[in-house]
Amino acid sequence: MPQSTCRALLFAVALFLPFLPVQSVHAQPGSTVDFHIPRISVAPVIDGEVGSAEWGQATRVVLGLETSPSDNIPASVQTEAFIMEDGEYLYVAFIATDPNPEQIRTFYRDRDSIGGGDYVGVLLDTFNDEARSFEFITTPLGVQFDAATDDLSGSYDESWNALWDSEGSLTATGYMTEMAIPFKQLRFEGGAGEKIWGVKFIRDYPRDRRYRFTDSEQDRNISCTVCQFRKASGFANVVPGRNLEIIPTLTASAAQRRPNPALDSWSSTETDPDAGVDLRWGINQDTYLNATLNPDFSQVEADSAQLEINNTFSLFFPEKRTFFLDGADYFNSQLNIVHTRNIADPDYGVKLTGKSGRHSYGLLQANDTSTSFMIPTNDSSSVASLGQSDSDVSILRYRQEVLTNSSIGTVLTHRNGDGYSNTVAGADARWRLSGSDVINLQVLRSQSDYPLAIQTRYRQDDSISDETYLIEYRHNDRRWDVWAEHVDFGKDFRADLGFINRVDYTRNTLRVGHTWRYEAGTFFDRIRVALDWDNTHDQAGLELEEEFEVFLEMNGPLQSQINGLFGGSKTYYNGFYFDEQFNQLSVSARPNSELFLQMLVRIEDIVDFANTRLGESKRYSPTVNYQMGQHLQMNLQYTHQTFDVKGGRLFTANLVNLRATYQFNVRSFLRFIVQYSDNERDRALYINPVQSQSKELTTQLLYSYKLTPQTLFFIGYSDAGFQNDSLNSIETSNRTIFAKFSYAWQP
Repeated sequence: MPQSTCRALLFAVALFLPFLPVQSVHAQPGSTVDFHIPRISVAPVIDGEVGSAEWGQATRVVLGLETSPSDNIPASVQTEAFIMEDGEYLYVAFIATDPNPEQIRTFYRDRDSIGGGDYVGVLLDTFNDEARSFEFITTPLGVQFDAATDDLSGSYDESWNALWDSEGSLTATGYMTEMAIPFKQLRFEGGAGEKIWGVKFIRDYPRDRRYRFTDSEQDRNISCTVCQFRKASGFANVVPGRNLEIIPTLTASAAQRRPNPALDSWSSTETDPDAGVDLRWGINQDTYLNATLNPDFSQVEADSAQLEINNTFSLFFPEKRTFFLDGADYFNSQLNIVHTRNIADPDYGVKLTGKSGRHSYGLLQANDTSTSFMIPTNDSSSVASLGQSDSDVSILRYRQEVLTNSSIGTVLTHRNGDGYSNTVAGADARWRLSGSDVINLQVLRSQSDYPLAIQTRYRQDDSISDETYLIEYRHNDRRWDVWAEHVDFGKDFRADLGFINRVDYTRNTLRVGHTWRYEAGTFFDRIRVALDWDNTHDQAGLELEEEFEVFLEMNGPLQSQINGLFGGSKTYYNGFYFDEQFNQLSVSARPNSELFLQMLVRIEDIVDFANTRLGESKRYSPTVNYQMGQHLQMNLQYTHQTFDVKGGRLFTANLVNLRATYQFNVRSFLRFIVQYSDNERDRALYINPVQSQSKELTTQLLYSYKLTPQTLFFIGYSDAGFQNDSLNSIETSNRTIFAKFSYAWQP
């Protein structure tokens, strides 16, 4: 069958899959109940003191198993969890004993920053669909972490935030914590009758190694996590109350600029006070409406700088804005065709997300007053902009769960402006063949129309369309993992609301890995070796790359990890083939509770993209995170890269990221950020003119007070400067003072 006919047939089948009736051949998840969650009439005081009088009616659950690094052996320390509810809140408490309480690792950190420390938490499958779960975690000092997990799409969203209470306290025998989670912050099936949820309790115990204790076995031969939660009954006649949040926001900034410090004087101070409002309304417990009017979508904290030299593809930066984060998992699919950071400066936005039975959906409508999008090829990508031209944005995502832990779905994205439009439509399916085997399928088609300016500058036709599809097989058990994938990106495929920075290629990938696990007390408790082969052609049949890689992963004492990557490839670029070789080794450890160390070394023969030749690159990147007491944390990452070609050293690049944070308590911190890059080039070794030196320096001082993720106050100062061949030193080119206040009002 011709490839074009096969692709068309595959697209047609996948497009109509979601509308076909499907009869489940398995029982509905959750038919067996493991424990009951009682209803109480007197709420406990959330103060970190777990008293027998307050928690005497709660169901007690023992976290008696160690599931990592060992498999389901008795836990080495005792942990008890308590759970109950009163119709408005779910209450969870932990008593975590420790034979050496002085070794408990706990620090004052900003919300969601709990890495390296002790913590306990509860995971909730509120729809009992064995697909999605919510995580609520707290440290002994009450620092909160929450996340949303979607097993069907494989996403783990740490940026999801809820409003809940937690407190903790250290004791002579360990620590205790308490949580109060409002039902109105959760999504679950409505109705008056008793409900069944999936529930899992966890404790992380970091010492010489990081141990995970839970209340239920974790079968490594089953690749889904949520499907292994125990089942709890309760929640009859839950009345969450009015689930409405109105969040007014006020921002102000004063900025000065001088684009060319050698010639320009500072501009007059530009003041920009602005007000906006966000709304979050739980229409019912499984459908939520988010709306925003005149939002402030400026980022308060700078993204971590990335090395951009000798790179032809656009870099990825994550979404951090509250409006887009709430319910973001409802828009996920296998390929990243919804990346809302592309919506840069909207005047308004409306989003509806929900789940009814086995059906979930997400709709988003917004505008954007600053429209930009990627123009990708098979060897590079660039960012095109329509300037201040407005565009309208529409996104629709639908998914239906079928059989057991499987799904089918559709997606549609549309963006249009003056003489410009981009539409992507498609379907996807996930079929779990067994506990260890999964097949994923996605088929997409795009249609794009460009104005004359984009056609001329980027050599684009006025109207283009093309298709993309993915077929993937994954197997994961205790010892073996297998990944086989075929992807096909059409030459004219564009996903302007996603992050697709390469097109015009087909790639076949096969990866096979084997894991050895050893008993507690051995030097390495886990070793994994994997072999990976992939072959890439452009749509005309020209081979672009054939690559072979060997992966090595080892876990040892002091929470140490060794990760190796070794291999080579035959790579086509700009009319020539090159034999690339690469060797990468990363070693990390936590010698004690205060210190984390990591060193990454990468030595390779790779293409010099600027001059179409082979060169030798050496990259060294040490990382040091040091905790000074419970309040001060220092994070330093340094990258040094040299690149040599025939004739000498092409360039030397240095990049420094320094973040120092003094955390006053769980709600407020003061942070100082320095980002510095220094690139030196030998102009005689370049075909086209380049700057022999380019330096950039960015600094930021930020104070934050967060009562909740939405009720917060920021104030800060930032500046940025650069140096090139026309300047003798780094000169500041812009400086800004900014402040932001928002308040979550719940009428």
